[in-house]
Amino acid sequence: MSRFAHTVLCTAALAFCLVALPLVSKGQEVTIDSQGRSVTTAPPSASTPSPSVVKPESAIPEGTCTIYSNFGSGHSYDCCSGWTENGPTSIIAPPAQLQAMAFTPTKGTYLLTQLDLAIAYISGTNGYKLELDADDHGQPGRRIAEWKVTGLPTFGATSSAVQTIKVKGFIILCKGSRYWLVPKANSDEWAAWNQNTTGAQGTGVISTDQGATWTPYLYNPYGTFDVLGQRLW
Repeated sequence: MSRFAHTVLCTAALAFCLVALPLVSKGQEVTIDSQGRSVTTAPPSASTPSPSVVKPESAIPEGTCTIYSNFGSGHSYDCCSGWTENGPTSIIAPPAQLQAMAFTPTKGTYLLTQLDLAIAYISGTNGYKLELDADDHGQPGRRIAEWKVTGLPTFGATSSAVQTIKVKGFIILCKGSRYWLVPKANSDEWAAWNQNTTGAQGTGVISTDQGATWTPYLYNPYGTFDVLGQRLW
């Protein structure tokens, strides 16, 4: 494929002031620390996730590449510490917090086929809407796609229940372009994007006005997720 055609196709494809509040839920105490993390000291316990929350297959389908991943072995993550995601009518609002993480394909250009995230439920209406956004000068820009996710595992109850999104349609992720994953909690929900245990970190962004403005933030570690796809070139 010519460089011109490659460029055209990729271009067309892109078309805190925090207060610590305790919550006792099912024997857990969850607090928000000074860094904006939801934290529980409750030890992991057996948990059966709802049908929409599954453990990804250990073997990646033939022809599928890992574009980005910070999961530990067996799709593991930190059960008890995660970045706060909450809606404007949740019990810890205001503020309502959106925290977005970015990734950049570095080895090629891909057809997106799957996203896996570790996000857990604390209170309110269980679920969230996930946006995949293009980059706009270092922050989330034009929305490329969105998916509704329900039935999250209880925060602190498991370290291997993952939300898997099978991507349908033709979404191209171009080499060297930055993309954003933006989970949006339900209006009354308090959720947490579980931190990874592999040491992966990076600069993401946080918003306290429903995405009208964004502020860069160094996430150390990042929220846990992976991105899979089929390499085109």
